[in-house]
Amino acid sequence: MIKQLFKIVWNRKRANFLIMMEIFISFLVVFLVMVFGVYFIDIYTYPLGFNYKDVWSIEINSAYNPNEDKVRQLEVARRLMQAAKNFPEVEAAAGIDMIPFGGGGMRTNLIFAGKPLSLSTNFVTDDLPQVLGIKLLEGRWFNKEDDVTSETPVVINQTLSQIFYGSKSPIGKVFDRIIGLVPDFRQDGELVELKSYFFERLNLNSTDPETVRSLNNFAIKLRPGTPAVFEEKLAKAFLSIAKDWSFNIQSLEDIRYERIKRTLSPILAAAIVAAFLMIMVALGLTGVLWQSVTQRIKEIGLRRANGATRGRIYYQILGELLVITFIALLAGTIIVVQFPLLGFLGFANAKVYIITLLFSWCVIGLLTLVCGFYPSHLAAKIPPAEALHYE
Repeated sequence: MIKQLFKIVWNRKRANFLIMMEIFISFLVVFLVMVFGVYFIDIYTYPLGFNYKDVWSIEINSAYNPNEDKVRQLEVARRLMQAAKNFPEVEAAAGIDMIPFGGGGMRTNLIFAGKPLSLSTNFVTDDLPQVLGIKLLEGRWFNKEDDVTSETPVVINQTLSQIFYGSKSPIGKVFDRIIGLVPDFRQDGELVELKSYFFERLNLNSTDPETVRSLNNFAIKLRPGTPAVFEEKLAKAFLSIAKDWSFNIQSLEDIRYERIKRTLSPILAAAIVAAFLMIMVALGLTGVLWQSVTQRIKEIGLRRANGATRGRIYYQILGELLVITFIALLAGTIIVVQFPLLGFLGFANAKVYIITLLFSWCVIGLLTLVCGFYPSHLAAKIPPAEALHYE
């Protein structure tokens, strides 16, 4: 039966070519849209490595001004930190260079095992784990012990530890001086892949006035139930200490929402375009199949006259469509498996690629089946007497 279907499709290859091209192009469009969707779903499932609930970001503008007294700027930063901690609504406060979800970042580039490696870094104060709920896997966080050391202490994440040391413990290893290991800290949010990441210490009690250059934000953890009007109270307190500075206060939840919206907007737009394309393809495919059936009335009528049942005709038309779909999908698959070799869609790992491929096959297969139901039904209703009109 299958061999016979392939023969029928081959004998009508010119008539079937248009249908194959429609299915082929539709498959490529669905695959390209789906690969982004599956990729984002995959990376979304990994833990953030911190907690953003009830956390506010206070962006500091003009904290570092090269034309002002740096010692004074550092002293103002200390007073602001203490003022935040003094509020009963605040559970903890910390200084941080790059706030989560903010979109900024610092990178350190180096060569490791003969390959270029880019590391993300962030300067933070000792109280950040209390604010963001960061859990240590090994070692410790920054504390006053680091005031007296001449080495630069760092805390690294799991991805960086795996690259450098594999399954071995990184504590005490020389990368500056590793004092702690934390889960992957996803500063850019759930929709950005895991990165090699490390923290450096930001010590506001340092005698080095240049320290203030690495302070761009405060992060404060609020007690549950703190009303939004506390923002005005906090801003007034900060402006009373630093009249010539400006502050932008936002919750991490709001920053996260804006980041996700910016990331997903182009993907959703592409998905909407792809959906409309699928609708047009479905209508076009149904029309082409309908026309194909009307052109084959003589053939189908003769088959009925020779004893073919309605059910057999119905399944023959659907079977031909499935064969055409299989050939088109096979050609499309041969194309898309070349993408990684050409460096296209390199962000997608093997799991994402395979899931996308299977999902795209299912979507196109289901689409063609749905489009083929009505034309197949029309073909099955053709009576044997129709063949007599062509005798």
